[in-house]
Amino acid sequence: MRGIAKAVAKAMAVGAFASVAAPVAFERLYRTEPREPVVWSPGYEDKVLLKNAEIINVLTGNIMHRRGLLISRGRIEGILTEKKAEEEQADKVLDADGMYVIPGLINGHCHMIMPVCMNFALDTLAALGRQVERNFEECITHGVTTVRDAGTAPLMLRRYMDRVESLDLLGPRVYSAGSFINAPGGYPSDYLKLPPFLANKWGNTVSLVKNPGEARDAVKCNIDWGSSFVKTAFDDRTLFVGQKPLNIMDDEQLEAMVDEAHSSGVKVSVHHRFKRSFDRALRFEVDVLDHVVIDEIISDEDAEAFASGGHYSIPTAMVAWALAGVSHGDLYLEDPLVQKSLANRLETVRSVYPSFCEPPVHRALMKYEKDYRDPSFTERRHLMYTLDPTIGTQGLVVGLQNVNKLYHAGATICCGNDGGIPQVAPGDLGREMVLLEMESDMGPLDVLRAATINNARLLGMEEELGSVDKGKLADLVLLSGNPLENVEVVLSPEAVFKEGKLLYTTHHMTV
Repeated sequence: MRGIAKAVAKAMAVGAFASVAAPVAFERLYRTEPREPVVWSPGYEDKVLLKNAEIINVLTGNIMHRRGLLISRGRIEGILTEKKAEEEQADKVLDADGMYVIPGLINGHCHMIMPVCMNFALDTLAALGRQVERNFEECITHGVTTVRDAGTAPLMLRRYMDRVESLDLLGPRVYSAGSFINAPGGYPSDYLKLPPFLANKWGNTVSLVKNPGEARDAVKCNIDWGSSFVKTAFDDRTLFVGQKPLNIMDDEQLEAMVDEAHSSGVKVSVHHRFKRSFDRALRFEVDVLDHVVIDEIISDEDAEAFASGGHYSIPTAMVAWALAGVSHGDLYLEDPLVQKSLANRLETVRSVYPSFCEPPVHRALMKYEKDYRDPSFTERRHLMYTLDPTIGTQGLVVGLQNVNKLYHAGATICCGNDGGIPQVAPGDLGREMVLLEMESDMGPLDVLRAATINNARLLGMEEELGSVDKGKLADLVLLSGNPLENVEVVLSPEAVFKEGKLLYTTHHMTV
């Protein structure tokens, strides 16, 4: 009997090991290979001429035909007529062959080290490190040369940023908020707070403050870590089924945080989705409102106050697109826009997102599609957090109306897709642009400005980024068609330059 028991125990141990090892082994077997960080790089003193380019002026919408771009030391040295380009003695000449040139896209709101899925299967966990690398790589392959990371574990993000800067990893330049700043029990500490041993290694994802002095200290700490702006949240309800109450900073803490940030020359950004949060942001002179009001339609007066106050709006239309689902009793479910978005997301995740994700992550995205199309899914008990799909459907119907209100009031609309959250990749900014053009009153030029020069102004980098102009960094995206006629061409760039280095190209661009 003892021998049988030992055999059974051994078999169980082997089975348990196999159940753990098999998914991890499968992930390693199908893990993608890293991309080369640079396709071609000129010498520092070399002059590179990109000829036969159709250059789009994102400020005016005009197109400069058959121009040459002279690039040196990572910057645009001049924009030449066709004749002058032929006469120019450059060290290297590249032929744009009539392709359209826009500035490198800027993702104004994303989370680079978030995994694009909400799944904790063993193969998914094993894939997360490579998926984060993919987040960086696929930004470049989709024309995103700069990102604004809107909340992160700052020390972990810094490691990836260092790899990009040392040309060990293909990726965009990153401007970061660092840790969220909020009261204990506030968004997103209800689900993103790290245990101490990880916080020490990766940096705190959330700085919890209990008084005005701690709010000031949190701002200083983020700036010391290299943050370009600071971020808090005004949501007093979770994003999960039941939408349980959350804490927010009180007025004194908020006032101290805003004052410390502005005194240090950095902007304050706030996560919000309620009208009461919108009103509070204006009252306390918050600079940037991430996302958009979805619980009611704002008035024309509200929109005009926002615009006249010089605030920035980042609607993140893809958040509603990504988080919408099917549930019983949803007042917005049958709206044509919701039905269209659900169908579009399924097709996008099924056919496009294999190019953004590791295989286990893509399987997790498809499982999400299955679960959130089952109206009983959110009614069952789950061990893990379950997102409330009505937030997404409400965001599609009400949120886009508020985008239109802000747009018509003349507000500065920026473009970010909240990449890193479930079903959204940081590099897929082009889809945010397409959604805004299709579903809001914004035209193609408005959307292109939102993803380039408006985002550059948001970052305080308009002298360096955001347009194809002499003296600016040579961040360039080459497109096969005119995005002012068809925004969808931004989804598939033909070539991408960052600071004059060719980082990505199809067979159309040779060196």
